[in-house]
Amino acid sequence: MKILKNVSLKKYNTIKIGGPASIIYFPENHSEIKSIKNILKKRKTLILGNGSNIAFKDIGYKNDLVCFKKLKNSLSLIGTNNIYASAGVSCAKLAKFAHRHSIPGFEFLYGIPGTVGGALRMNAGAFGSEIWDIVQYVTILDKKFDLIKLERSKFNFSYRRVDMKGISAFVDVFFKINKNRKFQRSLLDEFSVKRKKTQPINQWSSGCIFKNPKKDISASALIDNSNLSETRVGGIYISNKHCNYFINDGTGSCNNLEKLIKIIQLDIHKQHSIRLEKEICIY
Repeated sequence: MKILKNVSLKKYNTIKIGGPASIIYFPENHSEIKSIKNILKKRKTLILGNGSNIAFKDIGYKNDLVCFKKLKNSLSLIGTNNIYASAGVSCAKLAKFAHRHSIPGFEFLYGIPGTVGGALRMNAGAFGSEIWDIVQYVTILDKKFDLIKLERSKFNFSYRRVDMKGISAFVDVFFKINKNRKFQRSLLDEFSVKRKKTQPINQWSSGCIFKNPKKDISASALIDNSNLSETRVGGIYISNKHCNYFINDGTGSCNNLEKLIKIIQLDIHKQHSIRLEKEICIY
């Protein structure tokens, strides 16, 4: 198992901010996950994937971090009914894997800038679909940090939310293949083009900053319609492609990010009496 000490957290989150990490563990299989059970049991240990939807304070993170990005046997077909993916696989990679095998129903994942584990935790979605729509069962770490397989029916989930009671992390997942759904070869390319037009994919961001208040009210539209779209604090500014994405120009800090979030929340509440809830997690 690879273990790194005193490394910059900018390397481990997609908005590229944060101070040093004391230590990061990179387990490669279930046995190595079990071997760091005592580390995982610590209350302030954090489990990382690709680092989207997360940011770290400028002082860094002094407690243990565990990253699932190096889990082996990460992506495979299981017979004709399932796709297996470990938690550290990127959603885009999973979408392309399914596309290569002419399997429909996974194209929307190409628009999610994170890993499978993170997507499961927040019921991430794009283009009208959500990840839990295609789950059959998952392997989790429970609160005692034992590995347990659970069927989809054991979970309660809704828009950008999963009940994590009794669950510490997702380790891997078996997705179901819908054989009644027609494969459309052009669909992944269509989603890819749409994503490039509407999301700042080649810039440093964490994905969406705020949850949409309602299905018919987007955080992005609220920001845009409130004359806030050009707001900037230091090196962090609002994307001109998608107002719910904040961009780091290379000089941004977590302090800048938190101040910008607060400015937007206060202004939206003042103008619309709506409290925007953060989607990004800051530690």
